[in-house]
Amino acid sequence: MQLRCSLSLLFGFLSFVYADNEASGELLSDVEEQQHTRAKFFNWDYKDLGTSSFEDISFSPRQPFGQTDLCPDGWLKFSDSCYYIEQETMGFAKAEKRCFDKKATLFVANSLDEWDAIRQHSPKAFFSWIGLVRFSQYEKSEQLPRWQTEGGVNPARLNWLIRPYKPLSNGWTTYANCAVHYNPAVSFETASYVFYYPCTFMMHSICERNTTLINAANNRLFQ
Repeated sequence: MQLRCSLSLLFGFLSFVYADNEASGELLSDVEEQQHTRAKFFNWDYKDLGTSSFEDISFSPRQPFGQTDLCPDGWLKFSDSCYYIEQETMGFAKAEKRCFDKKATLFVANSLDEWDAIRQHSPKAFFSWIGLVRFSQYEKSEQLPRWQTEGGVNPARLNWLIRPYKPLSNGWTTYANCAVHYNPAVSFETASYVFYYPCTFMMHSICERNTTLINAANNRLFQ
């Protein structure tokens, strides 16, 4: 009788583990097949974040700029984008506007190679905002966060603190919607991670300037 009960408990546990891993696998595959789309690239309509703690900052139109192989002084270059590491700390909304004023967006990784190459340049032993948010009104239908622009790498493949990725185990709440990247003081891969924090916390940030995306953003937002 005891053996039968033990076997039943064992099979039940294995079924739970299998189902959990299968669900995690779905997170890795679904986003690759169907990318998130957004009506706007900037401003996020901040109330969409479902929290009164998020700031409301207005944006002004600006002129599009042409493609160049050169990045401004103080910027990094990877592929067809330029990146600026913001040393001043600020909330997510102000960080987004600061990038916008630089004719850029918050950092959106289009590949893991890009992600690995750029994140290592953020301030050591500090957190930095990236262009990744999990909207509160989608919490029941979407486990994954959304990038600020289209074409971002599957967020489940990033180096989240707790893996396989699940929002609640990585700090997400209705008041902690915005993703940050932590860059450790020592070059130790497992010490670097992504986590959710309240969007008003003071963090560093990473801006990305991509000509194609920025000009498309201007056309959509200010048409």
